[in-house]
Amino acid sequence: MVAEIRWSENAIEDYRLTVEYLLVEWNESVASKFVEIIEYRVRQIAIHPHIGLISSKDKNIRSILLTKHNRLYYRIVSGQIIEVINIFDTRQDPGKNKFQ
Repeated sequence: MVAEIRWSENAIEDYRLTVEYLLVEWNESVASKFVEIIEYRVRQIAIHPHIGLISSKDKNIRSILLTKHNRLYYRIVSGQIIEVINIFDTRQDPGKNKFQ
């Protein structure tokens, strides 16, 4: 069974800011590729919710690598609902990551 994916406001903002950054600093092709990766990885967790690594700070939060610079954090709300809660730029200070 495929789970329903819900996005937190924070995750939506992270997504928007990342795509805007890629459009400004790189180009439309790179931003489009990032969107494709997100869509693919979100479909994967909808089908296989337990594929992500368990957070060291909260056993209910998992993460998957999107690119070498971005990690997506999510929680399984129920067997049929997954909430995307954060997209973290891995180049930041790891101390800023409240999930790992």
